[in-house]
Amino acid sequence: MPENPSENDKYVWEYEMSDYLKSKKVLKENLRSLYTVIMSLCDNEVKNQVRALERYTEFNKKLDSMTLLKEIKKIVYTGGSENLHAKHNKAWHILVLWTCDKRSTKTSKTSETNTCLSEKCVTN
Repeated sequence: MPENPSENDKYVWEYEMSDYLKSKKVLKENLRSLYTVIMSLCDNEVKNQVRALERYTEFNKKLDSMTLLKEIKKIVYTGGSENLHAKHNKAWHILVLWTCDKRSTKTSKTSETNTCLSEKCVTN
């Protein structure tokens, strides 16, 4: 609001603040409703893993849907670890195994595959 507001400026400011507060209240209610919807869509295994988290009581009390979504993403895509590139890592290891297997077709598969894998582990 300006330093010396006119009556019109005061009414405009009051209207904007009222509108803002209503919007904020509706947003909070919608996010809380979203929390309930998200939890209801999870299967029992994911629900149990979410409930087992250290911070569960904190974000459950607040009905924090954004934190809930982040935690579910970790559980589903990375098995709960902090490694957010689990699918990439899995694909990379499959590729390494496949490449090593192709190299070892001429001789004993087991010994060369183990050698090839140990070389990849050292270089990566």
